[in-house]
Amino acid sequence: MHFFQKAIAGSAIAVLCHAPAGLAAPTTSLTLDEAIRATIEHNPQLSAYQFKADALTGEQQSAGLRPEFRVGAELENVAGSGELRGTDAAELTIAVSSVIELGGKRDARLGVVTARQQQLQTEQRVLTLDVLSGVTRQFLALVAAQEQLALHTEANRIAQDTLTSLRRQVQAGRLPEAEVLRAQASLARANVALKQAEQAVRRERLLLSAQWADPTPDFQIVQGDLYALPPSVPLSDLQSRLANNPDLLLLTSEIDVRSAELREARSNRRGDVEWSAGVRRLQDSGDSAAVVSVSVPLSSGRRASGALATATAQQAGAQQAHDSARIRLEAELIGLADEQQQAINELGTLRNEVIPALRRALKATGDGFEQGRYSYLELTLAQGELLDAQLAVVDAAERVQQTRIELERLTGVALTEKNIEVTP
Repeated sequence: MHFFQKAIAGSAIAVLCHAPAGLAAPTTSLTLDEAIRATIEHNPQLSAYQFKADALTGEQQSAGLRPEFRVGAELENVAGSGELRGTDAAELTIAVSSVIELGGKRDARLGVVTARQQQLQTEQRVLTLDVLSGVTRQFLALVAAQEQLALHTEANRIAQDTLTSLRRQVQAGRLPEAEVLRAQASLARANVALKQAEQAVRRERLLLSAQWADPTPDFQIVQGDLYALPPSVPLSDLQSRLANNPDLLLLTSEIDVRSAELREARSNRRGDVEWSAGVRRLQDSGDSAAVVSVSVPLSSGRRASGALATATAQQAGAQQAHDSARIRLEAELIGLADEQQQAINELGTLRNEVIPALRRALKATGDGFEQGRYSYLELTLAQGELLDAQLAVVDAAERVQQTRIELERLTGVALTEKNIEVTP
């Protein structure tokens, strides 16, 4: 893989390929490194480029051929009348002919094919990067789905424990029967949410294995740290890396192809010289003589002017597309950097302020509920607020990682500074 392919397959692996501390990896787990390796080996999109490369190899062989030699025979003055009756006055000419290409046409043809081969290589690298970015994003989505499943599993356990506690209090006459009914309804909703989270994990797992054309994944979970923050990189540094953007490199290769086509069009302004040389046999005298001819086309430059104008316009159009894409990507880069910083700030606020406060509030509410100072409704409200905040933490962490992947693809360079590890 080339440098801008490694932007995803390198830095993202460093973030996601290890499990948080204390989490033992089961035998059916999968890392991002393994997922990327399987994708590169088995993704059907990546294998199609070999056929295109073979086709261009054939074009290169054809473009490199020099003008062919031809052997011709011409018989004159036969089967006529009078003195030209029969073959007594026949003239037989045998000649070899070919074309002398002027203006560097052969080199120009080869230049076009070479530019197309380089463009194909760039297209393949860009597609590989897109595929790696896709499998990394999908891997990240599965990691987030697993985190959400863990939260809903814990919420389901809490709902069951709460229902058990309520039944004991109802039997002791401390609470009315209606509280048990509310708890049963809350547990039912928790069960629904848990089933939805389980289905989401199965869906994301299938979408991940589809990256390497496997409809029956043999892994149960993926191992990844969702909460490793990216390094802080100044916007000016990100903008300076934009020259490595794979889409811009692809547009640059398009400019190279159009430039090669323009050189080929210019080479066609000079006409080719056709020549012929041979021997003529004069039947009536028995003599032989050499025959030489040269043919040069007229107004070849004017005939090539249309193709030259077309090639010039196409080259200018390719350059304009490159410049326009650069402006668009700069705006996208600024937006992504701002979105990532917003997600980082949101994650920090949730983890450092909101979650601790809601945990203290839940503990106080739970203690007060046991003492009869708070109702079951207030207890479930505190539990729901904490769960919502925990799910918001997962969502913010996922957005941090997703914007990191997008920034790395946009700049074509991995953010290789030391990561700031944050435990969930």
